Amino acid sequence: MELSITHRDKIYLTGFMGTGKTIVGKLLSQKLNYRFIDTDDLIEKETGMTIEEIFNIHSEEYFREQEKKVLHSTFNLKKAVISTGGGLVTYKDNIELIKNNGIAVTLTASPDIIFSRISKDANIRPLLQGDKREEKLNLLIQKRVYYYISAHFVIDTSILNAQQIVDKICQEAGL
Repeated sequence: MELSITHRDKIYLTGFMGTGKTIVGKLLSQKLNYRFIDTDDLIEKETGMTIEEIFNIHSEEYFREQEKKVLHSTFNLKKAVISTGGGLVTYKDNIELIKNNGIAVTLTASPDIIFSRISKDANIRPLLQGDKREEKLNLLIQKRVYYYISAHFVIDTSILNAQQIVDKICQEAGL
């Protein structure tokens, strides 16, 4: 896919939790000498609350509004790799906004791999708390797949290491 030069200065990593957005984003930003930004970190900084606290005190809708504000704040950045929260692309027109303001890369992995990766994390993600976590994960993936495949390109991270993913992004994006 031919991308304009202006698109090349921002790379948005989208995808489900546990697909490698943060690890890959940090490595990619180092390789390109770009700034690394994690939208969840920005939300926590702006609100003074953790993501879990936001969900518990306010609501998912409130969180999605905060995501949209943070997303808009990235549009004027230059030379940035932005790792988005897993659900950011599903809210309103966020995926189209991302595609119009940078290169949209979705990282995917098989549900089994995702579940294995996030099960190692001490923090249980708000949308997966409670019983039947694997079923909740599969349902969320099914709900979000349309948005994820709408990116400029999609990379399956199931059997690739972080460096291989970075190299693939650079190749696909012509960087």
